Amino acid sequence: MSSIWSLQDALGRGGFLLVVLLVPLAGSAAVGWLRRRGFSTAAAVLVAFGFGLAVVVTVWLTLRPVRPAGQAPRIAILDPIEGAWGWDAIAWRPVIDNVALFVPLGAFAAAAWPRRPLVLVWLGCFATSVAIETLQYLIPIGRVANAADVIANATGALIGVLVAVVTRSRTGPRHVTSRHDPPVPVANR
Repeated sequence: MSSIWSLQDALGRGGFLLVVLLVPLAGSAAVGWLRRRGFSTAAAVLVAFGFGLAVVVTVWLTLRPVRPAGQAPRIAILDPIEGAWGWDAIAWRPVIDNVALFVPLGAFAAAAWPRRPLVLVWLGCFATSVAIETLQYLIPIGRVANAADVIANATGALIGVLVAVVTRSRTGPRHVTSRHDPPVPVANR
């Protein structure tokens, strides 16, 4: 997470959080706008790029070694309160970083699967977080598997999913009719 901290130091805490929220917000809004205007291919490309970038950044920031492989003890902290605790209080910086890390992932996952129930999209992000923490434990690279991180990541994914909903990047066709419904005139769509 040291590279996130470098970015935070450069932007300041408020600027960092603003960027973390504005990037998925702008991306989701652009996807929704493109879909509503009929540019589904451009929207699909933007979603694929945003989702792919979110996955790559998430994997890079969470699974790159902080110690040479095999030279670090395996540590798991299953108590989320203990896992979020710093030297003398809740360590808010890593908690906020883990929330921020999953906001773009949740937003672009919701945009990538617009017809899936939101709870399934969120559960997919949650499962991704659990998988990352499991790998951090299984691969001795100096990472700590932490239940607090899973909770923070799930919170970030929920914020991201809500960003996609607010910006309507999940919209598909405006009106879907079944074969039993009368056709809707174009002027009423």
